Amino acid sequence: MGKSASFVRLGGILAVSVTFGLSLLSACADNRTSVVLTGEEAFREGDLVLRGGCGAESRVVMDASQSLYSHVGILHRDSSEGEWMVIHAVPGEAERGEPEYVKCESLPSFYAPERAVSGAWMRVDCADSIAAAASRYALRKMREQVEFDNDYQLSDTMQLYCTELVWQAYLQQGIDVSDGHRHDVPTLVSKDGECIFPSDIAESSKILYVKPFKTQQQ
Repeated sequence: MGKSASFVRLGGILAVSVTFGLSLLSACADNRTSVVLTGEEAFREGDLVLRGGCGAESRVVMDASQSLYSHVGILHRDSSEGEWMVIHAVPGEAERGEPEYVKCESLPSFYAPERAVSGAWMRVDCADSIAAAASRYALRKMREQVEFDNDYQLSDTMQLYCTELVWQAYLQQGIDVSDGHRHDVPTLVSKDGECIFPSDIAESSKILYVKPFKTQQQ
């Protein structure tokens, strides 16, 4: 989950206190950390990467799920550029007025200091070929310019939010990476009355391991 005007609804609906809300405004200033990527991580195609954002809406997700992470994407190796890319669905990062599509960006950009204060990568318990097929599914959604799902509906795959993209990518390969875990939310947030948080995937039995990246004070 990323920055979105619609996320203001979630913050209010989850009844975040005024005191907590005020503390969020200074969270980034008080916690100037950056994610350290060594370049030695043994990634594979289709691995998942978690991000803890420093914005107020990210903090709401992390607080509601008691997790360090508010966003998730899927890794793809760009052979032409020779670097790892992250395919993810995130609002609030396009030019004003433009639709928010599933996007693909470099790993360093995904973990830019202004976007992330924590990060981790995790591997789904499956064959390499299945993980690669999941990555291809996500890449196809990016090329199809599938829009971000501001209604957070798992029942509607015409639009996708971050965890929904990852969930669908592996579900198409016969694996429910959420293990059926859901977080109940008001229907004003999701017409389904529930959604998948990053923690629902990270804590799933379908995940082999979660490896946090190191962070450093800026």
